[in-house]
Amino acid sequence: MSCPPKADNQGLCPAAVPAVPAGVPTTQVNPCSIDGKAPCQPCDSVCVPTLEPAVPDHNPPCPPPRRKKCRYIQPARPKSYAPVSKFAPPCVPMDDYTTYNLSYVPNDLQRPSPIRPDPNLCVGEGRMSDCTVHKMSFQPHCGVPPPCPIIPCEHKLIGEGPMQDITTNRHDYVPKPFLRQSPIKPTENLYPSDCPLSDKTIHRMSFIPNPVTRVDPFRPKPALEMLCGPFEKNTVHKMSYMPWEPQEPVDMPWADKGKYVVPEQRMEGCSVQKMSYKPPGTYIECDDEDAPDCVECPPSCQPARAACL
Repeated sequence: MSCPPKADNQGLCPAAVPAVPAGVPTTQVNPCSIDGKAPCQPCDSVCVPTLEPAVPDHNPPCPPPRRKKCRYIQPARPKSYAPVSKFAPPCVPMDDYTTYNLSYVPNDLQRPSPIRPDPNLCVGEGRMSDCTVHKMSFQPHCGVPPPCPIIPCEHKLIGEGPMQDITTNRHDYVPKPFLRQSPIKPTENLYPSDCPLSDKTIHRMSFIPNPVTRVDPFRPKPALEMLCGPFEKNTVHKMSYMPWEPQEPVDMPWADKGKYVVPEQRMEGCSVQKMSYKPPGTYIECDDEDAPDCVECPPSCQPARAACL
């Protein structure tokens, strides 16, 4: 459909007409003025882009599944393997074939009479002798006087009279006469001289002053002049490392790093711990979800499906 031409600059239509690029489908409608008055007179219609209705999505997002409530059933306690403490008496009589009965078989012989010792020990009627082995071995010597005791002589260790004052040190070191010797002094054979002291020292006699002609100093002549212009900027470093234009980057698909993609499915809650140590009981769905012993059912360890049922 072709659009009508635009109005001149005196009307209000050019301000209300939108600019539609070429190749876009348009629809011809009657526009309204900017100030809310009647439509413009020079133009009766304008071209506006055609709006296509949105396509309804036939795959709506899946609603979050409702978690059911279950009741945990504790399993019965396993039977103990402990021995039964109740005693049951045997019904069969115990066998009397013991080792003693089989070793000593009864016979018809009579039991012999016991052989008892005769009572041949009796107490004497007289007095018990007191001659013991000790008395018979060590008999007393009759009529022999006992030997005189050997008493040591009485020694006067302290001595009689005053104690002697001559000790070993005094006896060995007797004072002797001592004569003091006269001191040995050297004779005075050095005398000061009457002549005046000479001023000819070793230093003066070794370094005699000589008439020396002074030599002009060897200083460099100021032959170099200061430069007027600037220094040259072409240094060795700049000439060795010349600037170069950066090249276009080379496409290296093998070095590209993949982007992280956020998973769309929910993470599975069946870990190694849960699969290895499962609860011994079972879960049964509750008829009444408001019961106090009802809890959320554990997630099933099945892979999540992509589409909703």
